[in-house]
Amino acid sequence: MPRFRIVVEGSGIELPGEVVNAPARKIRGFFVSRVVNAPRAEVAAERATAVIALEWSRGPMADFRSKPVLRVAEVRRVGFLDWLRPRNTGYVFHPGDAE
Repeated sequence: MPRFRIVVEGSGIELPGEVVNAPARKIRGFFVSRVVNAPRAEVAAERATAVIALEWSRGPMADFRSKPVLRVAEVRRVGFLDWLRPRNTGYVFHPGDAE
């Protein structure tokens, strides 16, 4: 089955800057990537966003009590060696635009 790297952008959150060692800033968004197996790119994108949504509702990010708006930013088919490298963890948080 093909493997895809999905980059997802999350927005609509407001977290304290201490999350990323920047106490003077508010965190309003993030980027995260996931590698998933799927028959097609569309299915891969759905699976990746479902996993990330679960992380924010019942997983490790649930403590923030925030429900981000998720948008697929990139879908790319990857080979076997690319699949071995990612750990499917880690978020890149950013301050985003003040609303």
